Amino acid sequence: MPLTRRVGRLAWWVLGGIAACEPAPTGDIADSADTGDTAPPEVPAACEPVDVVEAQWLSEFQLPTRADLKQTVQGVGIGDLDGDGWLDALVAWGGGSFVMQNDGTGNLVFDEAREATAPLPPSSAVALGDLDGDGDLDGMLGSWSGDAWVLWNDGTGALEAESIPDTDDIVYAITLGDLDGDLDLDAYFSVAAIDMTYDDIVSGEQVAGPNLLLVQDADHRFAEKVGALPEDTRYGMTLHTAMLDVEGDGDLDLYVANDAGPYIEPNHLLVNDGRGHFLEDTRCGCDLAILAMGAGVGDADQDGLPDLYVSDVGPPELLLNLGDGTFANGTLTAGDAYIPATSESMVSWGTGFVDLDADMDQDLVVTFGQSGKNFEAAGVEGEDGAWQPSQVLLSDGAGSFDRAEVPGFDDGNRTRAYAVGDLDRDGRPDLVTVGKFFYRDWRTAGGCPPGVTLRLHGPAVVGATLTVEVRGHTQTLWHLPSTTSSSSADEVYVGLGGWADADRILVTWPGGGETVLEHVPAGAVLDLDQP
Repeated sequence: MPLTRRVGRLAWWVLGGIAACEPAPTGDIADSADTGDTAPPEVPAACEPVDVVEAQWLSEFQLPTRADLKQTVQGVGIGDLDGDGWLDALVAWGGGSFVMQNDGTGNLVFDEAREATAPLPPSSAVALGDLDGDGDLDGMLGSWSGDAWVLWNDGTGALEAESIPDTDDIVYAITLGDLDGDLDLDAYFSVAAIDMTYDDIVSGEQVAGPNLLLVQDADHRFAEKVGALPEDTRYGMTLHTAMLDVEGDGDLDLYVANDAGPYIEPNHLLVNDGRGHFLEDTRCGCDLAILAMGAGVGDADQDGLPDLYVSDVGPPELLLNLGDGTFANGTLTAGDAYIPATSESMVSWGTGFVDLDADMDQDLVVTFGQSGKNFEAAGVEGEDGAWQPSQVLLSDGAGSFDRAEVPGFDDGNRTRAYAVGDLDRDGRPDLVTVGKFFYRDWRTAGGCPPGVTLRLHGPAVVGATLTVEVRGHTQTLWHLPSTTSSSSADEVYVGLGGWADADRILVTWPGGGETVLEHVPAGAVLDLDQP
């Protein structure tokens, strides 16, 4: 069965085979995926235990430093900045943001010459996306000391920084997506305070500025959309805001994760009217009053609905979508995804769903990092400065998870954030983590054989939905790249569980339009343009 969708470009190759990297001409693409090779095997290929192996560690003494080091490395964005087909990393760091460039083999290296000619401003959060719709990847940086910045890409990876007026609050995360339905990227800024103490928060001595919704106009300028957000949901000391389509109506809603839930505001679900105006949903059962650090969106129980995993000072919470706009708390029945608060597993930060072992269900990455002042708040006796190991939780496909044995990844560090991207182009999603004065990148090994990688291109691909059919099994995936202070690559990794191909992949794009792919072989990498 041929591919039937007319697309502007479809670059296709199979890992380990002969590359076919030239852009295909515009038109009906026939038989690209159906190669006429042998039929799929009766049983899937064997799968191995998954591992996450460290490829590089940079400490504060190895990081480029041009500014005051009072603030830490806070976030990382992964994307192909220079257009060479290999993923790079843009690191948000108080000593001056910097790019780690892929050398074409999967290694990320710091380019001193680039840094000398085009130094980037210090920052606290990063997001990547095609902000001006010209086909290359731009960036946005939040700050703890001054206005936020747009980074305009000239197409070669050179980034020109332009400040965004009236954004001088303390930005912990930037989440990009088309919120007003005009097919360009808008930005939600999660705003909090630095060095928060709960006594000062309760007394009212420590407050944060309001969260901001910035929309983009026809001239690619960003400005606050005044009145778009319920005013009483904007001051919760927010560390991250996740986007998801909770109603299934095609627009992006907001889940706001607040770090001072017991003291100021609980988490909020803000529902979009499709034009960028939001109302709070107070009946969702997801308004947790916790010390939230971030939220991941994925299908934990394989029912086709977006669920939430919310990090915390204390046990993270798994919220299962019931399909009627409400959520049930599934934490206590989620196996190892219920992580009791101890001195070694208390402060979870960036978290999200990705099929690390390619077995057709969504696993969890949970980064942990010390925050000594929070031990008492969580009711746990601990040591100030104690390291806490990050975790990989492997899904059983039914809402329960088992902790993977990944000795390198969970050896303990002070991690704040992470992002996902296939750095070495082997068909497996890799990880970059950052935290208290360090940067690390990791390679994923083992699991099932690589599945299908879809690389999405367009001005507003955030929120694209994939429905994947493999031998009677259906999985639903969403492209939602934002994590705490960070953003993952514009790629979706489709695990096939060892089967030779996907029977059918349906991509439903933001704003309408569909791409249908049939009989897509394992190991295929596709570049898809948004219609």
